[in-house]
Amino acid sequence: MPTPFMTLSEKIIARAAGLESVSPGDIVTCAVDVAMMHDSSGPRRAGKMLDELGVPIWDKDKLVVITDHYTNDPDPGSVEIQAITHKWVEEKELPHFLAEQGICHVVLPEKGFLKPGLFCVGADSHSTTGGAFGAFMIGVGATEMPGVLATGEIWVRVPETLRLDVSGTL
Repeated sequence: MPTPFMTLSEKIIARAAGLESVSPGDIVTCAVDVAMMHDSSGPRRAGKMLDELGVPIWDKDKLVVITDHYTNDPDPGSVEIQAITHKWVEEKELPHFLAEQGICHVVLPEKGFLKPGLFCVGADSHSTTGGAFGAFMIGVGATEMPGVLATGEIWVRVPETLRLDVSGTL
């Protein structure tokens, strides 16, 4: 039986789910290749929940922590958030900590963490920009990230794809 036509997103999701094919609307559990979180929703929220569960990070080499939301701000709350982030990363001995290097969803590909074909999650609403690099990347909240950190997996609904046909001269 021939393999059904799949979009790039569907191919990446199918691979991450260990399936030959998926279709729009399917709900599947995917293995995460890269997880990214930043100082805002990362250690002080998702990290705290993971610590409360008492479970380790599933794969420290697949987690990237980036500071960008509260950097270079002398406000006491921002300084505290940075301190929490740095302390948590140090305690967990995380190898991929990118402090004060730019905007998380820009720094991630600039530093080579996004590659074509990867299934990624990011704790930032702009994480879907990973698609520009041939990866499938979804944004998740601080309450979903602890599950990813603990298991290395997340369920996802296979999205529909729009096809646009353009004719004429632009």
